[in-house]
Amino acid sequence: MNSSQSTRFILAMGIAASVSLVAGLSLSRSSLAQGLPQEGHEPTNIVVVVKEYDTGGPVAQAHITLQFWEPRGATIPRKGKKIVYNAKTDSQGRCKFQGINKGKIVLMITASGHQSYGQELELEKDNQVFEIKLKKPQPLV
Repeated sequence: MNSSQSTRFILAMGIAASVSLVAGLSLSRSSLAQGLPQEGHEPTNIVVVVKEYDTGGPVAQAHITLQFWEPRGATIPRKGKKIVYNAKTDSQGRCKFQGINKGKIVLMITASGHQSYGQELELEKDNQVFEIKLKKPQPLV
């Protein structure tokens, strides 16, 4: 294994470990659904669509991790509790999340045979759709 391959392997292992750690800390949707909305919440639904960068075809069974902060209200300046959801895309490359608070979210996606994706995004609209295109890994030279 040359140094370029080693670097890519170590990077891939780090991403996989991070996703596994986040998955271990995640909360189930059912436990969150039982609570009543608190002051400062503006929950909505979002759809994540994962596609192939080159072909535009769907990427099924992509692992999606979605993180956001539960607000504490205007009187408490610090962040609230971190909420984490984990899911997989369906055969059309789609995944729907319900009850997500508007504002900043972190979206991470991994899929076999594709480069990983991670980005902080702004959830501003009701029923917002995020379309993410994943590239194939670059060939080693």
